[in-house]
Amino acid sequence: MRLPKFGYVEPADIDEASRILIDQPAAKVLAGGTDLLINMKHRVETPLTLVNLKRVSGLDYIRQDNGDLRIGALTPLKKLYHDPFIAEKMPALARAASSVGSYHHQTMGTIGGNICQQNRCKYFNQSKWWRSSRPLCFKAGGEICHVVNKNDECYSTYCGDLAPALMVMNSGVVLKGASGSRQVPLESIFSGDGKRPLNLEEGEILTEIVIPAEGGGGFSTYLKFANRQSIDFPIVGIAFWRPADGKESRLALTAVDRQPVRATKIEEHIRDHGLGPAAIEAVDDLISQEARPVKNSVFSPAYKRRLMGILIKSALREAIGR
Repeated sequence: MRLPKFGYVEPADIDEASRILIDQPAAKVLAGGTDLLINMKHRVETPLTLVNLKRVSGLDYIRQDNGDLRIGALTPLKKLYHDPFIAEKMPALARAASSVGSYHHQTMGTIGGNICQQNRCKYFNQSKWWRSSRPLCFKAGGEICHVVNKNDECYSTYCGDLAPALMVMNSGVVLKGASGSRQVPLESIFSGDGKRPLNLEEGEILTEIVIPAEGGGGFSTYLKFANRQSIDFPIVGIAFWRPADGKESRLALTAVDRQPVRATKIEEHIRDHGLGPAAIEAVDDLISQEARPVKNSVFSPAYKRRLMGILIKSALREAIGR
């Protein structure tokens, strides 16, 4: 498959990139390109212009700042799990980065690109020929969501690996645009709208991830089930974090809803009942309250809920057995 025709620019800095995005609403940001270029070949995304950020200097770094860890948005995934501090203090992030696609994806893909990737659905992520056999889905420019048969609504699923690992560490992100720079919680940039998954202002670009000092303490893990051990997106992914004193637990899920989800009901359950065998088994009763997966992949919602329970209980047992 060939790429469609498009314009291409390499801005010198983020300010120039932001101005281009404002002047050309049909333009798209290009980081590693492991998600966007495939979608372009399938003609599910056809931006008129690609704004390549790879030439922008100063966005590839991992550094500590007054206890916080700051990561540039163009930092390759491979660099994350090879970093000694992240591997030792933030194993959930290292595991998530090493689970993305193949080695080539990890070399090309960036942390910012993985966070900001498009939602996925079996009716959307197909070739133009495949999609021509039925009316276009709402995400691809039609009127109806084929998953739930509703007009003007999209139930595609967010499948990024790194977002849940960062969410359980209460990470923030720095966004830069025409109105300046602002730091917001990572959760706030996800809209819950399958068609437009990111809640960004016009021209805004994610430039940095900030992990507070507390994220480097205690226990963390990321577990994922995929159809194959490499290449595939998660069918279900879960991240869990718990401080050394055990007073708080954070759990986040991916590939089960239109955005990454904090499992607050299960967090409350762990806070109230601890991590004893009975409390861990009771997690199954709370799964349906945390996310509502739909049949937008080859796996049924019931199967995904079962996987959620298996992975969550595995993470909790890992936490108490470490």
